[in-house]
Amino acid sequence: MREFILEIVGQRGPMWWHWTQQDTNLLIITVTAVVLLAVVLILLLFPRLRGLSSTESIRPMVETQRVEESEETQKKESRTIEVATRILEPDERRVVEALVEAGGTMLQKEISHEVGYSRVKTHRVLVRLIRRGVVTAEKYYNTNRIELADWLKENP
Repeated sequence: MREFILEIVGQRGPMWWHWTQQDTNLLIITVTAVVLLAVVLILLLFPRLRGLSSTESIRPMVETQRVEESEETQKKESRTIEVATRILEPDERRVVEALVEAGGTMLQKEISHEVGYSRVKTHRVLVRLIRRGVVTAEKYYNTNRIELADWLKENP
């Protein structure tokens, strides 16, 4: 066994391995492929907020629930924002409540700080809210300005 090890170690002298042009080309191709794959994955997994549009609006559901509640209670109609927050998931509700407290408009990084979510979680919650038509997003320097939808700002 010792002879086998000495034979292998003996073969790995100064002439054992040389960097060739083919090795350089292979390295460049590999690094380029990895970088391109990473860029594609980032673009697919993290959509831009301003490019999103409402696909499954909760507005009709909020309107019907408001009418039902006002008929049941025979009092004044429920506020739209109160009904909407009851329909939303807890994470979404916290973000909407923070927006309402701030007057309807906040920067995305302020929402993240106010609610206590990470930047990624805040982004995911905002994507869901945009798709549901609850908020809109507009690019603002290196962050996004998030605003409640107009139909939620109206106050009956």
